[in-house]
Amino acid sequence: MKKNLFMTVAAAALLLSGCDYNDKYFDWLDEATVPTDVKTLEYKLETADYATISSNSSNVAIAKAAGVSAQLTAVKTNMYLTDVINAETYIPAFLAAKWYTADDGSSVKVTYQKMEGVPAYVTALNATSTYKVSNTDYATVWGSSSSNKFFTPTVKASAYIPTFLKTAYPSAETGAIVAVDYNQSEKEPSGSVVGLNETVDSYLTTSSTKAELTGWLNITTTGTYFWNGKNFSSNGYIQASAYKHTAGPLETYMISPSVSVKSGMKLSFSACYGNYTAKGGTLSVLVSENFSGETAEAVTAATWKDVTSNFTIEIPTGTYGTLTKAGEADLSSYAGKNVRIAFKYTGDGTTGATTTVQVDNIVVKSEGAGGTDVYAATTALYAFDGTKWAPYSANANAYMMTKADFTLLNSSRDNFSATMSADTYLPLFLKEKFPISLEGRVITPVYKFYNSTTKVTTVRADEYTYTSGAWVKNNGIVTVTDQFVRNAGKWTYNPSVVITLVAGKNLPESAKYYQAITDAVKAEKGSQYVTSYGNNDYYYGGSAYQNNFDFRPSAWKAQTTEYANMTDEQLTALMYKRLPESFIYALKAIHPDAAPVAGVDVTYTFNFVVYDGTNNTNYTIVYKVTGVGEFTYVEGSLAKK
Repeated sequence: MKKNLFMTVAAAALLLSGCDYNDKYFDWLDEATVPTDVKTLEYKLETADYATISSNSSNVAIAKAAGVSAQLTAVKTNMYLTDVINAETYIPAFLAAKWYTADDGSSVKVTYQKMEGVPAYVTALNATSTYKVSNTDYATVWGSSSSNKFFTPTVKASAYIPTFLKTAYPSAETGAIVAVDYNQSEKEPSGSVVGLNETVDSYLTTSSTKAELTGWLNITTTGTYFWNGKNFSSNGYIQASAYKHTAGPLETYMISPSVSVKSGMKLSFSACYGNYTAKGGTLSVLVSENFSGETAEAVTAATWKDVTSNFTIEIPTGTYGTLTKAGEADLSSYAGKNVRIAFKYTGDGTTGATTTVQVDNIVVKSEGAGGTDVYAATTALYAFDGTKWAPYSANANAYMMTKADFTLLNSSRDNFSATMSADTYLPLFLKEKFPISLEGRVITPVYKFYNSTTKVTTVRADEYTYTSGAWVKNNGIVTVTDQFVRNAGKWTYNPSVVITLVAGKNLPESAKYYQAITDAVKAEKGSQYVTSYGNNDYYYGGSAYQNNFDFRPSAWKAQTTEYANMTDEQLTALMYKRLPESFIYALKAIHPDAAPVAGVDVTYTFNFVVYDGTNNTNYTIVYKVTGVGEFTYVEGSLAKK
């Protein structure tokens, strides 16, 4: 009994004095029991992980303090993070719980879903209104006696719709978008005869200081300027102006090909003013039966009838007006004759008579009977730039779906609905409509949606990306990968980057870094260090052609005499001395937004190759982010791998 009691007391004493005892007799014990669980992982959040993040007690406390508890709770069902419930703040607690044995020095690259919102242009398209060209509108196009309810290749919708929209939306805000429904015929009305149809489509995407249209003559009789070929919002037109015409008076003619006039033919065109001034810069419309030749003298010698009074160009309230139909002139008196039509611009750069005149859609034709022609319903987008309405061109990815597109989907309607889901049909439609597409191509279908409950039709837009052979909707959720590092017992966001510059030709991802170095050398050190091809320098030796560092002393000496008196050993030493400085230029050029993170050393590590004429040797080097777009070489980090 006494023995047992003694042993108990002794054990207790040992426990109380354990630390001192161990330190005295087993000084190796602490070292032997220190865990060494340093993890290097890549992990993708699973469905259950979002619920775990949402319910983590540390995260709940953080969200409560920030007043965003509801947003944190939503992560469980939404299964994505946001700018509010962000990875930097809410993933560390998840990592601490999941890998609780991990030691300092551990790192995890976490891949997760993040709601970043849809692009701004898609948001704008989702605010699109609708407008249907009315019978009254068509009457203003064709005349009240006409039964035509459509546009044609010569009577272009784009020449009239801006005027309709200006009337319909007098208080439109900049950026407003409207989906316009109208009828389009691919032919002129029955019985119509076209003598001239100049849409200036040759300048849809290009411009010229001297417009060249097939069969037309661009002749200046006074001054040095000519009619220009211009474009705006995917529309080509001709333009004349005396602005900055230092030669003084300007008189320039755009003369049509010969037109064979038939009974009932009329001349019409679209026009507008830009930078209007009452001092002048005027358009005259002339007709000649006897013009012959291609010179200024021929223009002067011809007899011209002035028909300008038949046309009116609206004075703009802003900088530019809208290209709309200016009127029409009856050419019946010329029936059976060949005529030339001239658009004469007169201005003076020295007096301020510099109003710009734009002209488009020049047509000579008879209207025909009309009324029984085949046409199809279609839809086009128009946008307001603060001054005028024009065909939508803000984003080339946007595609307005028409009635024909819904016919392709075996629908008799021109809209989606609850019973005909856009999410179901759009991938099928895009595959059919755009069968040849490259990986990453983006198309944004814009379509009408009918709500059977409210009986209201609205316009919607969804962005799709061609991915791995299928069209995938961009619902605003993107896949993001961020790095987290455990340091001082805590997991923290660490955006450190490792960049491997693969050596070899035709590798653009590697080349951009070496090219940035070469460009910096040329700008700051001098062009004498840069080869004639401009993709290799011999101040640092960076080659955007071979995507390595060229450390051949012979190549350096061949580039510049600066190294002529150095031995190969001396020059090689200089190469390695300079090398750490080189990548700083590339980092500043390519990663200007890199920024420090409190409590974390953010680094950029390069793996790269040095070629010495015999061997390709792999190296590594490290840079620390010391400010926004600022980098410092980590001393001693340059080393062979």
